Amino acid sequence: MNKAVYPENALTLSAAPHAGPGAVCIVSRNHFQNQLIKSYLQKESVEGCTVGTVAQWPPEAGAEVSETFADLVLWDCFGLGPDEIWVKLNLGGAPDPTRCAMALFNLSHDNPELAREAIARGIRGVFYLDDPPERLAKGIEKMLRGELWYSRRITSQVLMDSERFRPRLEALEAMLTAREKEILIAIASGAGNNEIADEFRISLHTVKTHLYNIYKKIDVRNRLEATLWVARYL
Repeated sequence: MNKAVYPENALTLSAAPHAGPGAVCIVSRNHFQNQLIKSYLQKESVEGCTVGTVAQWPPEAGAEVSETFADLVLWDCFGLGPDEIWVKLNLGGAPDPTRCAMALFNLSHDNPELAREAIARGIRGVFYLDDPPERLAKGIEKMLRGELWYSRRITSQVLMDSERFRPRLEALEAMLTAREKEILIAIASGAGNNEIADEFRISLHTVKTHLYNIYKKIDVRNRLEATLWVARYL
């Protein structure tokens, strides 16, 4: 197969993490929607963020985005049920979420089972049809900084579902303190260190100490692995 040739002004997106604004690729066939999101992110919310849009992945020849991975891919799930989403991602040649940050948007409603599956698959965050634009922008900013974007309610359900996961929950309760469990919930819902410190009225140093102890107890290295651990073992 011949390698696709892209125009000179094509947006080439890299897999390297960004400390500041990065490259976002919107994958959706709704061109009007894509342009609205692109305009909002670039001009009114995420200043300096580079945004490209494609109708499908991998992009067709001549698209403004090349086949190299973006820093964050937003995958449109409008009109799809949970099973259809995973089939479409598997058959659609979607980027590997373990190599490139990926989020789902236009989900129909807040579905705990879908969110748990998304976390287990390495998806960095989810957005729903009724989310306001500012929530989309805030979530994108978080994920471009390497954080996660799930609601606190969903994360709490994943962690504290005592009926379905009582044996594993009992083991977790024996392993972690009450405060460590609260902070684990905050980590998995995408809260940064400063937000955790403000919410629990503790110092940043104390937050870092708790994170060190949590990571050591559950044998993970970072926030993403901690969230995947929650999905895998609870």
